[in-house]
Amino acid sequence: MSLLFPSSESSSLNETTSEPSVTTSQTPTGSTTLTEMTATTSVTTSPAPTVDFCHGDPCGRNLATCVSLNSSYTCVCQYGFYYNESNENCYRGKVFPATIAVNANYTDSLQDVNSTEYEDMFNNLSKFFKEALGNLTDYVETVIMEIQRPSKSRNSVPVRVKVTSLFRLDSPQDNNTVYSAVRDAIGKENNSYVESYLEAKHCDIYQCDTKTTECKEGTIPECKCKFDLERTEWDDRSCSACSKDCSAARHKYCVKEEEVPTCKCMANFKTVSGDCVPCPVGYSGEECSDNTELILIIVGTVFGAIILSLVIAVSIISVRAKHKRSPEKRSLIKSGYSDTNTSDDRPSMFPRVQTTSGHANPGYQPHNPYEMSSKNRDRFPERDYDDMYETSREPRGFRTQSRY
Repeated sequence: MSLLFPSSESSSLNETTSEPSVTTSQTPTGSTTLTEMTATTSVTTSPAPTVDFCHGDPCGRNLATCVSLNSSYTCVCQYGFYYNESNENCYRGKVFPATIAVNANYTDSLQDVNSTEYEDMFNNLSKFFKEALGNLTDYVETVIMEIQRPSKSRNSVPVRVKVTSLFRLDSPQDNNTVYSAVRDAIGKENNSYVESYLEAKHCDIYQCDTKTTECKEGTIPECKCKFDLERTEWDDRSCSACSKDCSAARHKYCVKEEEVPTCKCMANFKTVSGDCVPCPVGYSGEECSDNTELILIIVGTVFGAIILSLVIAVSIISVRAKHKRSPEKRSLIKSGYSDTNTSDDRPSMFPRVQTTSGHANPGYQPHNPYEMSSKNRDRFPERDYDDMYETSREPRGFRTQSRY
């Protein structure tokens, strides 16, 4: 049984039908990504072994990587490949991922590939899977991918471990045969070291960086970069850079938030279907979240409407007041006096004077008794003023009468 250390994917791996073998000197190592993105995938750093067991490239100089352990070394390949000791090379295999429960207490030492606790777990799992799957055709090895940290108690039982069992690429085995063989092995022992076995997806085991990538399921999963992100030459299962489309020409800029690259729209732009479009009227700021301008526009419109209404109201009142007569300027002459079509019995504007001709008044005086004779006229001054009011036959008394 060997342990896989993920490395960069390569499509040029040599695939042969040579009989694979597993070195008996191999001991377990911790599974982790190159970027150490989460606590569950990290491996505790420990002092280097006293002896460098990888001296002299015991795993060859092809695609396998040598990892020096506490008492020996191990040769590891990337996900989906197994190590062939006779050829000192990695070959494509048929992978069956699973999550198992191990009858052991969890300690932090299990995250240290150089610890004795880790080595004990490796030896026990190696023995169990060799007995469970060794009778199946083309079985090669089982790889420890990750030892999960418990969510509650630090020394809880059982311990959850993610593993992959590898067969040769042309093996006829499938998930049903592998699952049945493991379940039978668990049922044979009353106190089995492996308590349970659950099939898993490749993406559950492959450990893509969920913050920057999306795992695409497959025989060998693919960590696809999220929108507007791309990987650099040292990235394996994460994307640590913004794409070339994240540029000022597209009104975008790249910024790191919590060590994760993020492509954002510039100020006064917002994201619509992946593009940065200008903010609508009244909005501004980052992602058009500031609506201060809209509030000002609404308030200004309301006040403008109020002011316009006041102006219109004042104008209407002024026009009405202008056409309305003032009581002081009302004419004192009724319209009936100037009507030429009225009956003779109605009072006229001026008092009528009767003449002698044809008048039947016996008391008529040919001359006005109040008129002074010409003899005494010179003794009294004549009037130099106009009577504004003269007697009329109007029962109401005086009426205004113009002399001119």
